[in-house]
Amino acid sequence: MAKNHLLECLEKRDLLNEDGASEATLLGWGRRFEEAGLLNDAVEFYDRADSSEDLKRLHDIAQEEGDLFLFTKLSRILKHDPSRDEWLMLADRAEAAGKFSFAADARRRGGGVEEGGEPA
Repeated sequence: MAKNHLLECLEKRDLLNEDGASEATLLGWGRRFEEAGLLNDAVEFYDRADSSEDLKRLHDIAQEEGDLFLFTKLSRILKHDPSRDEWLMLADRAEAAGKFSFAADARRRGGGVEEGGEPA
């Protein structure tokens, strides 16, 4: 185990691919990664444990933080088609956080800007 008490890359891969991994073990590691701020790693464990509650919670966090990458990943896992308002809220949050490329992409996906850069 790594010094920070998280799994190293190969350990993580092995656990996620282990057929007999218990839901409690997967959720425990998901929480540890989440507490360490490693949300993408946490998502992998929550997804493997089929914990829709945790995945939905992280989906909300991703939207609040303007994290387009994580929001898109979680939307795909949850089979959720974000509404125009969700995309535009994410765009606003991303812009406020200085994530301008995320904001532009989210705004485009929400229909807030047309191809030429003019508002829809």
